Amino acid sequence: MSSGTFKRREFLKLLGCAPLLCAFPLNQGCKPLPGTTSSVALVKNADDAAAIAHAIDLAGGFGFLSPGDSVLIKVALNSPNPFPATTSPFMVGRIISLLKEHGAGDVFVGDQSPTWQDTRQCLEQTGIYQAILDAGAVPVIFQDGELIHVQPAGASHWPRGFSVPALFNQVDHIIVLPTLRTHSMAGFTMGMKIFVGALPQDDRTVMHGSLNFLKAIAEISLCTDKIRLSVLDARQGFNTDGPDSGNLITPGIVIASTDLVAADTVGLALLRASGAAGTAVWNHPIIRRGVEVRSPWLSAATLKLIAEGVDIIDDIKAQLRVDA
Repeated sequence: MSSGTFKRREFLKLLGCAPLLCAFPLNQGCKPLPGTTSSVALVKNADDAAAIAHAIDLAGGFGFLSPGDSVLIKVALNSPNPFPATTSPFMVGRIISLLKEHGAGDVFVGDQSPTWQDTRQCLEQTGIYQAILDAGAVPVIFQDGELIHVQPAGASHWPRGFSVPALFNQVDHIIVLPTLRTHSMAGFTMGMKIFVGALPQDDRTVMHGSLNFLKAIAEISLCTDKIRLSVLDARQGFNTDGPDSGNLITPGIVIASTDLVAADTVGLALLRASGAAGTAVWNHPIIRRGVEVRSPWLSAATLKLIAEGVDIIDDIKAQLRVDA
């Protein structure tokens, strides 16, 4: 492992598991219990490290971790451009450190950049690669590893299914680290769309050729039931163009939730409160499909915001039409 890049054989050795891949669990959504809510924490603090840790605590913390559990951190790495075009190396380092402090075992950090980019170079140029090594984790380049074909229940806009890294089925938990960005084609890109980076290019081409590609984006994350946490880095963002560049905004906020769709919903509300144009939050096709297939209980009435130090919280609530 001299290159620092994860290899499947080394992964199996590290985890002590046999090279047998079980079938992916089919995420069909959950029937909400009476009183079900989705909590989203928003924290603004001059101390970025404190803001990250506190937002995660308010969102429920790392209670999903048992000692020695393995974790995959999925970053946003569409280009070699620095944060907020890609995940901040500071955020990567802090999340790895927090995981280690809470007893995590092997921590892997990975993505697959588009074919016109070199993933390894993107990792290095953004500073993410060094942040991974410095924090004691393992960098993973998805196209270098094994893929598994999946056809999740509920992914109706993927009639032939799609492929994702086998690693998704081998780790205990997955955490996503999106950034706050508009997207020239999709409207926005955050936690749900970050999973496009798990697809091989052939599947990405199929997705972009679909008349319902926005709904297809929302269905990719159905490939696994191991997504535990979304930490949306909204300290900076783009409220025009995107995903690789745009008008820079500096909300200074960290958003965290155990509900992937709820985190994106609040992130999109923040973008609109910060001047982004586009479809109203609850009407956006990615949000609507995400609610249908991942969080069927989620609505303005069941969304609970936990905000500290956020000066534009009323504007965010207005975009969401919530009072909580």
